[in-house]
Amino acid sequence: MTAADPDVAALLARWSERGEPAMFEGTDTPEGIEAARERYAALLRETVRPARAAPEVRDDGPVPVRLHHPAERTTATLVVHAHGGGWVLGGGEVYDPIAQRLADDTGAVVAAVDYRLAPEHRFPAPLHDVLAGLAWAVDHAGEWDADPARVALVGDSAGANLVAGAALARRDRREPVVGTLLVYPPPDFEGRYPSVRENGEGLFLTAGDVVACSRLYLGSASPRGDIRLSPLRADLTGLGPTIVATAGLDPLRDAGRAFAEALTAAGVDARLREHPTSVHGFLGFTGVVPAADDAVAALHREFAALIS
Repeated sequence: MTAADPDVAALLARWSERGEPAMFEGTDTPEGIEAARERYAALLRETVRPARAAPEVRDDGPVPVRLHHPAERTTATLVVHAHGGGWVLGGGEVYDPIAQRLADDTGAVVAAVDYRLAPEHRFPAPLHDVLAGLAWAVDHAGEWDADPARVALVGDSAGANLVAGAALARRDRREPVVGTLLVYPPPDFEGRYPSVRENGEGLFLTAGDVVACSRLYLGSASPRGDIRLSPLRADLTGLGPTIVATAGLDPLRDAGRAFAEALTAAGVDARLREHPTSVHGFLGFTGVVPAADDAVAALHREFAALIS
């Protein structure tokens, strides 16, 4: 196995020494879910580079949207963002630093959809919220001098799964997005991938976490044959250019690779960007891991060029 970046290894060791549990440990009760949400928020506050500015929160649509305005506007493209957290964690202000960094780095207005969380709101509610938030943001794009015909999508982890579904929905309406950035996506609920076993313990996201968040999101729903859950298994032709970023020490690494390969096979301009010494969640490590900060900057530069 490739060794973790030294700063990533030091961060993981610090968490281990102080007894930080796995992200989804104890989430079999409402109290445990709330504790996991608070724990996740606290970890991000500890590790992410702070936000430059607070968002404009809009709650006059079907779902709350947190609008992040860039320090310098360089594109009329509207970027719609869905946060990670296994469909269960990460709502509200937790992801503001990540979304604001995206806005500042790309020069675009970023509409971050604050979708409802599982298990209180299981599949397909979060996907419906992202689609509704996307539609609302497009309808209101003129308020921020954004072009409603130029829409881009960004998501990480669970959010990447959701925006992949949104990209397919836009394609089906003959309104493909100009670009999509998917960071360590889980695009396939049906496949079995070696990286879940290889990277399943001691690397932030565990194999147990993958099982737990899937269970909390799905409830009694079956993933079999449902491309809303497994966009990798959809007809991917006609999607816009897509950057798929993976971490080499992530349980989801191989699923992300497979999605990039499927996109390429479908004729999509798909770009796989793997970060071999990093782990799941590196978007949130920008304040303490220089290599993570560099990786995010590089991804945002490439995405900015894609959507300009």
